[in-house]
Amino acid sequence: MTTPTDNGQHSDLMAARAEAAALFAAAGRNEKAGATAQLHCLTAATSLLAPSGPVPATADSADPDRLVEQALRILGNLPAHDFAQPDILAAARHGHRALRAPR
Repeated sequence: MTTPTDNGQHSDLMAARAEAAALFAAAGRNEKAGATAQLHCLTAATSLLAPSGPVPATADSADPDRLVEQALRILGNLPAHDFAQPDILAAARHGHRALRAPR
C-alpha cells in the first residue's frame, strides 16, 4: 500500500519525466540541431516513457543545446534511486550524446 508521501514522490517523478521529455522533444524538432543530435534527443524523450507537452516559448528555446541542458538538469536533480532507473539513465546518456554530436 502506498502512502500519500509515496504518491507525492511518484507525482514529482512523473512531472520531472514529462518536463524533461518535452524539452528533449523540442530540441529534437529544432532545425538548428544536427541530425545526430536530433536523433539522440528524440530517443531520450521516448526513453522517458512520459507524455510530452508543448514547451513554453522562452528566450533560450531557440538553442537546442540549452533545451538539452535543461532536461539533463531536471533529471540530474532527481533523487539517486529515481535517477538510477534504466529508462532515466538511458535518456541522460542520449542527452549527453546529443550535446557532443556535431551540428
